[in-house]
Amino acid sequence: MWIFGYGSLMWDGWEQQFDGKKVERAVLEGYRRAFNKKSVTNWGTEENPCPTLGLERDQEATCTGVAFKFPEALAEEVSAYLRDREGPSFDFVEVEIILPDSREVQARVAVNDPAAESYIGDRDTEAVASMISETEGDSGTCIDYLTSTRSKLRALSIEDEAVETLWKTVQQEA
Repeated sequence: MWIFGYGSLMWDGWEQQFDGKKVERAVLEGYRRAFNKKSVTNWGTEENPCPTLGLERDQEATCTGVAFKFPEALAEEVSAYLRDREGPSFDFVEVEIILPDSREVQARVAVNDPAAESYIGDRDTEAVASMISETEGDSGTCIDYLTSTRSKLRALSIEDEAVETLWKTVQQEA
């Protein structure tokens, strides 16, 4: 079973508990990253939600991230963990991703449901940046989330427009 990660799944080592193999720089076509989901537990609170990454469909876009391969025997266990981690606002859809060796494989990816309460839409950068500064949840601050995601992308030589633009805006406001 393959999973595609584009946000915190890329960098927090979650796959190790399921004997997952990490394959960096996998590509998902037809989607782009967007800070479209509010985190009210891990990176924020109900009063001060942290905007975290989800995917938006965009036929012209590609999203480069990380693919994880798991033994089929652990498929249900991995899926249950991800459903719990991502929350009820995410649907796990089957998509085709392209691995670095050009193989195309079917993978599951979390896509935020636009009808869910946690969906904040594809807001402009200034609106998202204003939500970040004072936000902290169980896993850390919203700035931690943004910094760790950006660091992983940069380590993979990926420059994602949504992440970089938000990073620059937050730095200017600091």
